[in-house]
Amino acid sequence: MDTTPIASNQENQHARHPFWAVVLSIAATGLGHIYCGRLLKGLVLFFASFAFAPIIVIAAQNAASWLMLAMVVMALLLLLGIFIYALIDAGLLARRLGRTYQCKEYNRWYVYLLFIVVAISYPTNLASSIRDDVLQAFKIPSQSMAPAILPGDRVLLNKARYKIAPVQRADVVVFVYPDDRRKYYLKRVVAMPGERVEIRDNVVYVNDQPLTQQPADNDPKLNFTLPDQAVVMIEDNGHHRYPVIIDPTRPVNMAPLLVPHGQCVVLADNRQMTADDERHVGDSREFGPVPLADIMGRVAYVYWPALSWSRFGCYGQ
Repeated sequence: MDTTPIASNQENQHARHPFWAVVLSIAATGLGHIYCGRLLKGLVLFFASFAFAPIIVIAAQNAASWLMLAMVVMALLLLLGIFIYALIDAGLLARRLGRTYQCKEYNRWYVYLLFIVVAISYPTNLASSIRDDVLQAFKIPSQSMAPAILPGDRVLLNKARYKIAPVQRADVVVFVYPDDRRKYYLKRVVAMPGERVEIRDNVVYVNDQPLTQQPADNDPKLNFTLPDQAVVMIEDNGHHRYPVIIDPTRPVNMAPLLVPHGQCVVLADNRQMTADDERHVGDSREFGPVPLADIMGRVAYVYWPALSWSRFGCYGQ
C-alpha cells in the first residue's frame, strides 16, 4: 500500500494559532485570513482597508463642507469596522481550524512580509499625499479671523477644491505670505480680479457697492470677548454672510484699489484688531493683493473648536 501521499499531507499540516491570526491581521488587514487559507476573503479585506482614500479625495473635490466632513468620518469609521471585523473573524477562524489545516502554497513567510510592507508603506505615503494635495489640518494661532475662527481652533484646509472650481468672494483661504514664503496666512477673500475695492469708515466697497452690515444676533457660535467699543456685524458679500468685528469709534479705511488680473484682495474678519497694529496688519491693507496661484486651498471646517462644541463646523460662511 502506497502511503506517500498520506505522509506528505501529514507533513503539510500545521496548526493555525488564533494569536498569530490576530497579530497578522493587526500587521495587515486580511492577512490573518490568508494565514488561515481564506485567500479571496483576505484579499478583499486587505484592499477594502484602502477604500477610505478615494472616498476622501472624491469628497474633497465635489462635496459641500459639511458633507465632506461627514464622508471623511464615515470613511474612517468604515476603516475601523473592517479592521475590527478582520481581527475577530481571523481569530475565530484559526480556532476552528486548529491542527487540521493543510498549508497552501502562499503560506510562506515572505508572502506575509510582502503584505506587511505594503500595509505599512501605503498609509505613510497616502498620508503625505493627502496632506500635500487634498486635506491639511491647521491650528489657528491668532485672533485675526475672530469671531468665526478663534485662536486654538483646528481647521481643515481643502486643497482639492480649487482644482475643479475657482476661488470665490467670501471664501476663507490659506495662502503663502508674500513677505516670507515659509509662512502661511488665513484670511477671507473680499474682491476678485478686475474689481475695484476700498474701505470707508469700516465699510468695504466692491465696485462702488457697499458690503452691507447688520448687527449680529446673540448667536452662541459667535461668543467672543470683544475689545472695548467693538461690535460684531454680519457682512454680506457675494450671497455669503459672515461676522466681522469693527469699532465704530475707530474707523478702518483703505484707499481705492483696482485688483490686478490673477490676484485677489483678502481681509481679516477682525478688522479692528489688525487696524490697531500698524506694524503688521496681516492682510491686503499691508501687502496688497494676493496672487491666486499662492492660495493653497479653502478652509473647509472647524473640526476641533477652541471654546465650545457649539462652534463645531462653523467658520462664518
